[in-house]
Amino acid sequence: MDELNETQQTRSRSWITALIVGIIIGGIIGGIFGTYIVFKSPQLFPWAKVSTTINQSNPTTHYVSNANAPSIETAVENVVNEVSPSVVRIVSTREVIDFFSLQTVPQEGLGSGIIIKPDGLILTNNHVIEDADKIKVTLSNGKVYKGKVVGKDPISDVALVKIDAKNLPAAKLGDSSKLHVGQFVVAIGNPYGLDHTVTVGVVSAVERNINVGNKTMHGVIQTDAAINPGNSGGPLVDLNGEVIGINTMIYSQAQGLGFAVSSNTCKKVIDSIQKTGKVEWPYMGVEITTMTQEIADQLKIKYVPGVLVMQVMQGSAAEKAGIKQKDIITAIDGKPVRTSDELINIVRSHKVGDHIVVEIARAGIKQHLRLEVVLQAQPVPTNNKNNKNTFPFPFPFSPNP
Repeated sequence: MDELNETQQTRSRSWITALIVGIIIGGIIGGIFGTYIVFKSPQLFPWAKVSTTINQSNPTTHYVSNANAPSIETAVENVVNEVSPSVVRIVSTREVIDFFSLQTVPQEGLGSGIIIKPDGLILTNNHVIEDADKIKVTLSNGKVYKGKVVGKDPISDVALVKIDAKNLPAAKLGDSSKLHVGQFVVAIGNPYGLDHTVTVGVVSAVERNINVGNKTMHGVIQTDAAINPGNSGGPLVDLNGEVIGINTMIYSQAQGLGFAVSSNTCKKVIDSIQKTGKVEWPYMGVEITTMTQEIADQLKIKYVPGVLVMQVMQGSAAEKAGIKQKDIITAIDGKPVRTSDELINIVRSHKVGDHIVVEIARAGIKQHLRLEVVLQAQPVPTNNKNNKNTFPFPFPFSPNP
């Protein structure tokens, strides 16, 4: 009897062992077969998408969620189809002196623009239409209209042009403050007369303050999307189809260094022109640089975080308030200031006529003062009107006429 029970127990254990081994083998075979099906027909599984990342030395495969999201290629195609009809060609004609014949001859400049209102309001660069005697606007459908300047702002390099038309395809201005570095963008314009050329790149940097000739352009967007002469005034668009910048210039000694006026700056200009017919930017009237330990050593003073005043403009708000050369601005309205960009952004967040309290360290930081500054309107930079061949942005930055 005992032998019988022992035999039955042995058979039971063998059966359980065989079952476990079978489950393990079945799981392995099922996993291999399932993986094969997923790789062979990923469309059968909407919750997973197989994508392959190729590395020269180590090819790998990984899964990406949200298979229904459009590819970059599809997104760019959608953006172009949506925005391209709103992009226009702008040809400006101005009379210049031929120095050989001493006679006036017409000179044409090529640029781009973007329709922002169905009634024919067009956003472009100031340098595209500056000093133009005639403006010709060509729509994407080939129709040609006479353009009229509604307003312009040389400081931000933004201008508005109007044509007599209705029911036009208008693009939407986005919020450039939401941009992030690495985000894909699309530039559309007419480089060298090649209408509606599309280039793709990324946002390389935001909120750049670029010194250009006798002025500083504030809060511009840097991109590596190809921009060439003729792109000026054309849109820089995100993958949602919203205009987040107006292409304005390139760095002529490098590749992949293009700059665009942010859409939020454009909105301020548009709003000001439509309300008052002009644009005013708040201005202290100082040339500044971020204070560093190296600068402190050169001046033989103790290092203090802040912004060094290198020059005070004659008759400026800063001069009237008593700010002097070599002063170190440490705070504005109680808010610490550590870099020149921070100071510029604070000032530009105000309006002309606003009162701000500037805290400074003077005479090797031996004196700490609080001075009230009444912000003035920034003077408009002047160009040589006798030579209309000159560009508003001299070398090494080049505008795209």
